[in-house]
Amino acid sequence: MLGDAKLNSLDTRLEQFKLSNATTQQELQTLLKEHTQLLEDYKVLKAHKIAEQPQANGGSSASTPFNEKPRYPYALVLIDGNGYIFNDELVKDKEEGGMRAARMLTDVVEKLLREHPQARDSRLVVRIYADVTNLSKQLAKTKLIGLEKRSIMPFAAGFSRAMAHFDFVDALDEEGTRFKIRETFKVAAEDTACCHILFAACHDTNYLPQLVPYNGLHKKITLVQGAGFETDFYQLGLTIAQFPTIFRWSELAQAPPTIKGSSMARTTSTKAPPPAPPAARPSALDRDDWRHTSVNADGISYNSNGVIVSIPGFTADSSPAKQGHKKTKPCKYFQKGFCRWGNKCSFIHAPEHVVPNPQRSSSPTTTSGADRENVSSYLPSTVPPGFVALNKDGHRLDTYIRPPTPEEWLIYNARFHKQKPCNAHHLSGTCNNFNCPFDHHPLEVETQHCLEYVLKSSPCPRRGTCRDRDCFHGHVCQKDGCVGYHKGCKLKADAHNADPKLASMVPATTGDSVHEDTIGVVVGGGGVYEAAW
Repeated sequence: MLGDAKLNSLDTRLEQFKLSNATTQQELQTLLKEHTQLLEDYKVLKAHKIAEQPQANGGSSASTPFNEKPRYPYALVLIDGNGYIFNDELVKDKEEGGMRAARMLTDVVEKLLREHPQARDSRLVVRIYADVTNLSKQLAKTKLIGLEKRSIMPFAAGFSRAMAHFDFVDALDEEGTRFKIRETFKVAAEDTACCHILFAACHDTNYLPQLVPYNGLHKKITLVQGAGFETDFYQLGLTIAQFPTIFRWSELAQAPPTIKGSSMARTTSTKAPPPAPPAARPSALDRDDWRHTSVNADGISYNSNGVIVSIPGFTADSSPAKQGHKKTKPCKYFQKGFCRWGNKCSFIHAPEHVVPNPQRSSSPTTTSGADRENVSSYLPSTVPPGFVALNKDGHRLDTYIRPPTPEEWLIYNARFHKQKPCNAHHLSGTCNNFNCPFDHHPLEVETQHCLEYVLKSSPCPRRGTCRDRDCFHGHVCQKDGCVGYHKGCKLKADAHNADPKLASMVPATTGDSVHEDTIGVVVGGGGVYEAAW
């Protein structure tokens, strides 16, 4: 049996070892930081040494001295146009949209370069390389531009025309785009006149080997985040900028890549394909696919002016007891979100914009019914701080929040019954109520998630026009399959009829959010749960 002296001795030695180990770890971290700084200094000195070599070998005396600024400094914005596509409202305006995109890009880049003193007064050079044919196909599918082979070129011409050093270049195909991006980056990285590079091609990991030698060189290179940003680029330790008001934040449907001059194309039979049958007239009721109705678009009838004359399923009741009764008016209760009569109702159950109205002489609307069974997959998963996501109609979209699990609801309910959490404090960070009766103590992760989910189920008073940065209410229904009349759904019809596809982003405003703290009930996770909103 060990004595007390022996035990005390072992305890003392253990504490000494802990202290020694902590000191060693601290010294190791310091050594790593000094090593990183030494590598950066070495790269800078090496660049200046290479610049001085022509003068040391009897070259021209016009070489840039070590302490002298380059005569014509510039900042380069390098963009892969196949992955970084401009926002819809810019592309569809063709030449004017291209010129506006160039001006917007100039403003945001100049604002960013103010943080880099060495590039503050430099010229701005922008190079966009893309497979114009394939890009035109992708954008034509979204009906933003025409079906011509190079229909994006009016936008590209307007972009190149707007500024002296802006160019939108057709690189023929994807491999040509990568080649041009790599070579342009290589020249600019070794050019002492290039003060800064904004690299907008982070959707393709083929560019990673080109950037590895500049790991951590944030004074020289900034990455631009866009749709399809690959997480591997985070490992480079470079600054990441976001331009959501200029570039799309969601990816387009991919078209087959363009292959120029391949042997397969040359050996393909030249026999003309059989003539395709005439395409059916596109219906205004099948242009979108995000929300489902019972409309059969193939049976819709038009008059000579293109106006809808009849819609199958909206003219007669399916009930045998009411055969011959014509449905000519929309159900006002269905428009509000719930009709107790269901299929037996004598009025039309359809969104107001698809109800036929013989008094309207205008062309059919472009809004359609579509599938809401998987509406959550269309909502954006993330939005950059300080911005608000919008659909093509300017309706605000919320980031998707998954439904809480039953275990998370149990933790939330236990905390809620103990004391109701303060919405304003926990979701926006500020509470202006001096004698606030709600809980301001830190929340569990599960409780925080449930609280965010509950508040997104509560409608925002400003609805889709809200642009408030701190608004935590719901602007669109995130429940798959919900069409407005499910029990417990408090969101109005506009939140269910809004297109959930992300189209653009706008800067958020800082105003007084509408924060209400009332008691409500939310259904989820197999039970009924109380909530404060």
